[in-house]
Amino acid sequence: MTGRSDCGPGPLVSSLQNPAVRLARGLERDRAAREKSGAYVVWGLHLAQEALAAAAPIERAFVTDVAGGSEEGREILARLAHAVPVVKTNHRVLESIAAGSGDQGVVLVVRRSPIDLASILSRWPTLLLLAHGVQDPGNLGSMLRTALALGADALIALEGCADPYSSRAARAAMGALFRLPVLTGAAAPVLAALRAAGLSLVAADTRGTARPEAVDLRAPVALVVGSEGRGLPEAIVAEATSRVRIPMATGAASLNVHAAAAALLYEAGRQRGFKGAR
Repeated sequence: MTGRSDCGPGPLVSSLQNPAVRLARGLERDRAAREKSGAYVVWGLHLAQEALAAAAPIERAFVTDVAGGSEEGREILARLAHAVPVVKTNHRVLESIAAGSGDQGVVLVVRRSPIDLASILSRWPTLLLLAHGVQDPGNLGSMLRTALALGADALIALEGCADPYSSRAARAAMGALFRLPVLTGAAAPVLAALRAAGLSLVAADTRGTARPEAVDLRAPVALVVGSEGRGLPEAIVAEATSRVRIPMATGAASLNVHAAAAALLYEAGRQRGFKGAR
């Protein structure tokens, strides 16, 4: 079923069974589909702008008239039209792909950058952030955003983490997913590879005795944080070069995992003199 759209010339796709729509909907709903295809879904004008600015590998854009309701939106639509295949559609179709996207009027299918641990280590990273068991995609996305802002070279999501390529994580990351190398992996081989590459492991641990400022974070280091409820598994803590405890006021039991990661990243940045910061 097709018609005409005010968002530009060309047919209007209004069928929920359109092959491109079904593919995008599958990517949004199924982590296995994202991993198999190497593509993921993001939505919203801000993320579209960030994806274009970062020259992210956009495969397809779905847009509605809503996206062209502002000068910013019209500019984004024009740039998308010159860069990628654009599917003109309606609110109902966008909502079938990703809930909430209809109010923004744009959904993108983006290809993951082909990156693995070996390629990251070949760049001689000096600051990595590792997460274990972080199940909330909002927390994981916020960690991505902070890691980029505070100079991390990559984020590695270990077992038990939400998918960093889910649209919820991508929205919390606010564009960092397009700029910061992100990968997933199992703890044992990842930690072994980091040790072989000469990185020390600093684990956030409420039982730790060292404060972050007492640990040398200027040398190549991987910071690792765990879930708020369980913390890090003992097997990971046992591999740590240092176990740090973030000081908290009396009566506070724990920090949000994103807050803990931010505190450690900030301390690493401080020790390094915030090189490259504005």
